[in-house]
Amino acid sequence: MATQPSYRAGLWLLCSLLSMTLGCEYVRPTMNAPLARWDAGYGYRSINLPPSKTGSSDSLFIIASFSGGGARAAALSYGVLRELARTPIRWEGRDKRLVDELNIITALSGGSFTAAYYALYGDRIFDDFESRFLRKNWEHELRARIFRSPHNWLRLWSPHFGRAHIFSELLDETLFDGHTFGDLVSRHQRPLVFLHASDMATLSRFEFNQRQFDLICSDLNQLPLSVATASSSALPMILSPISMKNYAGQCGFEPPARFTEVRKTTWGRRRAQELRSYLDADKRPFIHLLDGGLSDNVGMRSVLETAALVGDLESYFQLLGVKNVRKLVYLMVSAETAPNVNQYTLNEIPDLWRVGSALVDIPINRYSTDTVELMSQAVTQWRAQLHHRPPTASSVFAPDADIYFINVSLMELEDVEEHARLMSIPTNLALTDDQLDHLLSAASKLLRDDKEFQRLLGDIEAEAAAAPLPKQILDQATEENQRSF
Repeated sequence: MATQPSYRAGLWLLCSLLSMTLGCEYVRPTMNAPLARWDAGYGYRSINLPPSKTGSSDSLFIIASFSGGGARAAALSYGVLRELARTPIRWEGRDKRLVDELNIITALSGGSFTAAYYALYGDRIFDDFESRFLRKNWEHELRARIFRSPHNWLRLWSPHFGRAHIFSELLDETLFDGHTFGDLVSRHQRPLVFLHASDMATLSRFEFNQRQFDLICSDLNQLPLSVATASSSALPMILSPISMKNYAGQCGFEPPARFTEVRKTTWGRRRAQELRSYLDADKRPFIHLLDGGLSDNVGMRSVLETAALVGDLESYFQLLGVKNVRKLVYLMVSAETAPNVNQYTLNEIPDLWRVGSALVDIPINRYSTDTVELMSQAVTQWRAQLHHRPPTASSVFAPDADIYFINVSLMELEDVEEHARLMSIPTNLALTDDQLDHLLSAASKLLRDDKEFQRLLGDIEAEAAAAPLPKQILDQATEENQRSF
């Protein structure tokens, strides 16, 4: 045992010598670039992804959340996207698909792969996402990169480089094709995707959008999508953390007043305090990120915390630059798991792996249940506020605005056998074809059977039926009537 430190030092020296040849970034990577000059209109933010006539509008505003849960979460969210694409609607005189009105996706961990791929490639996801991601064994791919590469063995001895960095490289080469957040901006097309990881210091969400990166004077446009998704899925004991460098104070960023204003709610005060912590680069020179599920595994806490930070729902949508919302839809896609008590039937102390898994699963599951309940209560409160507004009140919401909360969760399955089958699928990054098929089928059924989803489709259909015919059709009908006389 006495020789172990010198042995490690020898390997570290060898790694250092190798880095002199290959470049220091191989063993001490800087994942994020500095922002030269702050501009409130620059980068990946809502104002740079405006509504369009053929795509998403503000009037039918869908915000979806894709939960964590490995490949099973990626599959469930993909299945919901596919079902939305198969759902035709007529909105404001145009024939569309419901997926065309998907404006924002908040996503983490397993759900982040689906969200980022859809934001990058749009409908292409329905052609190749299954083959490129869902039907691949990513755990095997990652192990092969680690164990079959002496070069990676040496890099992993660096205290600045870990397994999540190798996973990021794998994703960059084989899934996201080297694309960055800047490529999402250049598409000028919704949905806007809010991926998040968990900040180890504040135990809070760290979001991959330019508003968050403004705080650390960093340019999100240059960050590869693979880094964000690898950070968001860096589950403890499986993957290492990924670190962001804090350049705060170097770009002329001016913090908004809401950072210093006294908030009415505990949530608002706490979120403001978390965000203010990034403004001091001396105290926080680096931000170390882990799996997003540790801070919000269902992805809806972002909605609740941001509304509390800025004051209310109205202010939240003003921040997004949205106008004249008639139907606001919150669509939660959750691949949450149920505890398996059969793992603890023996009269023996659980091994270290099970203890470690429980330390992760217990807070995630409890936290997720609370978030779903709080979101449901918030929607009820927001709906009541909309219905009781003074008729003359100025608002981003239309006078007849309504809110819908659609819950696509595996816990909602009523078929006992199918529920048990899906709950037995582990939250890893490897699915069998049979497991994938069951998850896709469950996604379609859960969405179609949800009462709020049915209410939404019914209301959209009723509005389309009651809407006046387009002028072109009316003119044509008038001309035909005149000819008949």
